[in-house]
Amino acid sequence: MADETNGALLIEEELVATHRREKKELQACIQQLKKSANKDKKKKKEASDEIARMEKDLQDKHTQELAALKTSQQEVNVVSNGVDSLTLTDEDPGEPEEVDGDIECSQPGGKKLSKAEKRRQKKAEAIREREARIKEEEANNKYSARNIEAEKLKLLLRERKLKMHEIKPDGNCMYTAIAHQMEGNTTVPWLRLQAGQFIRQNNEAFAPFITDPKTGELLTLTQFADYCFQIENTPAWGGQPELRALSQVLQRKIEVLQAEGSPVIFGEEYTDKKTILLAYYRHYYGLGEHYNSVTALTPTAEEESR
Repeated sequence: MADETNGALLIEEELVATHRREKKELQACIQQLKKSANKDKKKKKEASDEIARMEKDLQDKHTQELAALKTSQQEVNVVSNGVDSLTLTDEDPGEPEEVDGDIECSQPGGKKLSKAEKRRQKKAEAIREREARIKEEEANNKYSARNIEAEKLKLLLRERKLKMHEIKPDGNCMYTAIAHQMEGNTTVPWLRLQAGQFIRQNNEAFAPFITDPKTGELLTLTQFADYCFQIENTPAWGGQPELRALSQVLQRKIEVLQAEGSPVIFGEEYTDKKTILLAYYRHYYGLGEHYNSVTALTPTAEEESR
């Protein structure tokens, strides 16, 4: 039960962290909209309407995801409690107590079952029922946001003759995916250091697009310095500011494929080196964001001989 509770808390923390990141990205987008519509009243009105719609859509999405998570946790707890009660209870309710502690009952073929065997059978049945419910839940999740997103990306990769390289979801996924693309020529700590330093040194270019995840406000100088420190020294998740910085540091074009919308490209001016390809998942792990590395498909020997 402790493991399940800790796992549920971890998933909820990941979801809350994801929501904070999404709010931060939305605020950056809002800042751009406001900036682009600054001198035009008509555009200002359109931007205002668009901002209101985007904020409402994100709020609705977050509410639905939290509700879905709570429902999922409650269902798991109900089944877990049922199994635990069978495991810890010495006697089944309503069964007569025998002095010798060994109740026997007739089975087909004349076989007798002890009370302990009956308890084992009941526990096994509860476990089978739980597994059946899990399978049913998996079947129902066929059209979940995560599965739909994964299928769309699979189709996109097939069309472009690309394949996925799975990256561990540990907070370093974006940096690990880039390091994989560099084929061993760099490391995650080095990439983090370079990204943090570049953003710090070019704060005027990056500050308007980095906001406080709790308030949505632009960062103070102290907060901005802490943001760069987190990039360099902790497994903080990376996003668009860090991708933009690394494309400049590495002088490489970085293309991020996603299920919805066109690929996001950084460093389009760098065309003389191999493009770094990443796949972005919004719903990959625990409803959280994730990056995988993407590489070209290696042709089979049969295909090469054609």
